[in-house]
Amino acid sequence: LMKVEVSKKIFTVAFGIFKTTQIVGGLELAAKAVAAEDLLPHSAYFPIALAAPLLCGFVGGCGGAFLPFTNGLAPIEEGKVWNIRAAFLAPLAYLIMTRFCGVEMLNAKMTICVFRILGDLFPGPRDSMLGPMTAALYKGTNVRSSPLPTVVPVKKA
Repeated sequence: LMKVEVSKKIFTVAFGIFKTTQIVGGLELAAKAVAAEDLLPHSAYFPIALAAPLLCGFVGGCGGAFLPFTNGLAPIEEGKVWNIRAAFLAPLAYLIMTRFCGVEMLNAKMTICVFRILGDLFPGPRDSMLGPMTAALYKGTNVRSSPLPTVVPVKKA
């Protein structure tokens, strides 16, 4: 079924909708959980939660790419994996649109859903637009372009 081009496109659209729902669901759930927390005082510097919703939205969008944990940072090396880039950008865009720009939640969700679907359907233009941005982000964060060895050789005495 997935060898037929039309089936691939339909699956891509459905997958984009599913991942968007995971991203937004994780982000909003985290935001509500932080707002409802009474055990610790809320931040004096940020009127709304930022870190927890972004992290939960990112994890929701990754789909287990970092599992098992022996994978390390392999999924983000050199910005190769579109799903990881989309999982990073989509919660960020959603949070900015809904919390700072006053865009309605459903409109913001539709925007990132269309972003994901178009990115999946048109990989060439997507990579040409996001490639320089990803390179700059990785240069600024010092994420290695090549992985470290996972097994360190030990000399036997």
